[in-house]
Amino acid sequence: MKLLKKIILCSILLLVVSVTYAQDNKDTDKKGKSKSKNKKSFKPHFFSGGSIWFAFGSYTLADVNLVFGGQITERINLGVSGKYQYINDKRAFAGNFETHVYGGSVFSQVAVIKDFRNLFKIKAHSGIIAHIEYEFLNTDYNQFHIDNSPGKPDRYWLHNLLIGGGYFQQFNKKSKAYIIILWDVLRNKRNPYEYPQIRIGFNLGI
Repeated sequence: MKLLKKIILCSILLLVVSVTYAQDNKDTDKKGKSKSKNKKSFKPHFFSGGSIWFAFGSYTLADVNLVFGGQITERINLGVSGKYQYINDKRAFAGNFETHVYGGSVFSQVAVIKDFRNLFKIKAHSGIIAHIEYEFLNTDYNQFHIDNSPGKPDRYWLHNLLIGGGYFQQFNKKSKAYIIILWDVLRNKRNPYEYPQIRIGFNLGI
């Protein structure tokens, strides 16, 4: 059943990408003359970026997420990310718990609305993105399940399929900042994280 869900979700993603790519080609055909005049056609490029989050006190958290990818069309980008978390929980119920979480992901973003300036009279280049991501994390069972009974795993790999979307603000042709909201559609019972998750990050063109 889980495999069927993955196949259906991947098929939906491929359909969205295909339709978007076709729309880009259609827009290019319609605007070919104007683009040839001002010579501002899109050029694929690479980007890097990510997000960093810190919290201190009785609950200490360091969360680093590094991203690398490629903008393959005006609407579509593909990428990979590496993630690391350090957690030190000194609250009474946790018993001074300390752990490290690490892993990575592969993701794709599609600009559903690639530029609000085409719809409204505004100056900023911004839009709406859809996001899908396959995430794998190595985590400590007792990070969130305070249970030392025999038979409980020490560390394990957690697999998540995240889907969502949000808003992006373009700085220039190759760089942007974004805020997205993500849900885990697999709903693994061993997943300790709460959803939806909110991410704030940036991509810098290379």
